[in-house]
Amino acid sequence: MVVLGALGATYLATSLGQTTAVIAIAREVPWGQTLTAADLVEATISADPALEPIPYVDRDEVIGLVAATTLGPGSLLTRDALTDERLPAPGQQLIGVGVSLVQLPTTPLRPGDDVLLVPVAAGSAPATTQGVPSVVEATVVNSGPPGTDGLRVVDVLVDEADGPDVAARAAAGLIAIVVVAGE
Repeated sequence: MVVLGALGATYLATSLGQTTAVIAIAREVPWGQTLTAADLVEATISADPALEPIPYVDRDEVIGLVAATTLGPGSLLTRDALTDERLPAPGQQLIGVGVSLVQLPTTPLRPGDDVLLVPVAAGSAPATTQGVPSVVEATVVNSGPPGTDGLRVVDVLVDEADGPDVAARAAAGLIAIVVVAGE
């Protein structure tokens, strides 16, 4: 009985002590951004069938893939969090919209936020143009820091039909950004 107890304890100790090297995230990787080697770090965890992290030996296979969601530092990387689709997707256009501090909320914009691009006239009144939608739905890809000119550039994805009009209004500084409720 003592020998069986000792064997059972030894088995339990060795099975609990088995670890595996997996990929963890070293720093925040926003949704839509390409993974680089600097974004990845090796983590050692106990094997658990409930977890499906990517083994560290597969590190080279994930470099260059795109984050399908915002990846937080310290999180384990899974295949569901990655995609090979680059931005913009077919049917979309990626546009940089330069806005002043009064043309966007003070709450920081995050990648993946749904926003409305509201055209404004030179006097900040809503712009109305025949045949052109007054408001364009967009998704935030990235929000840069304020520049020396006081403008913050926000990269957004829009439908390709809206792209040229949004780009023209953005170049003239005639767009305000409104954050809409997430689903």
